[in-house]
Amino acid sequence: MFKITFVFFILMFSHLSQAFEYTVELTQEQLQEKVSALMPITKKTMLATVIINDAQLNLIEGTDKISINTSVKANALAGLAANGTLKIQGTLEYREKEAAFYFKNPEIIELNIEQIPAQFHAQVKKLAQQGASKALSRKPIYKLKEDNIKHSLAKSMLKKIEVKNKILVVTLGLF
Repeated sequence: MFKITFVFFILMFSHLSQAFEYTVELTQEQLQEKVSALMPITKKTMLATVIINDAQLNLIEGTDKISINTSVKANALAGLAANGTLKIQGTLEYREKEAAFYFKNPEIIELNIEQIPAQFHAQVKKLAQQGASKALSRKPIYKLKEDNIKHSLAKSMLKKIEVKNKILVVTLGLF
């Protein structure tokens, strides 16, 4: 009898927990608007300045990853100036206390700057990585709305993030 009661309780609890789930769907355009507001990103040192601008966000289908293609401008103390592109990839992190999503673990996976000698690429990449990591992880890409009752109920726990048909699907729930 105990086994039947236990199984019944587990089935009821799993069904009940699904009732407390909420799905937030964010289009690529909605996220693009938020990322564009973070631009430009500037990182300066005594030797160089790197400016990241013109971000184009892409949702990577079937994953929880986001990539951002940007233009990059590098100016070195010695008068070297160069333009190029870079691609940053990362995931989203949900911060429950703020009910907001932040870009997590941004990593530069491509850097193309032809005017700068190859021996300086690592330094430019490092500066761009530092600037992008700080800027993209400070401000939320999306924040749940305080005045939306469903958003208020769903502020507890992230269950799953995935990209489906160029839409970021985020599942939140109480359990």
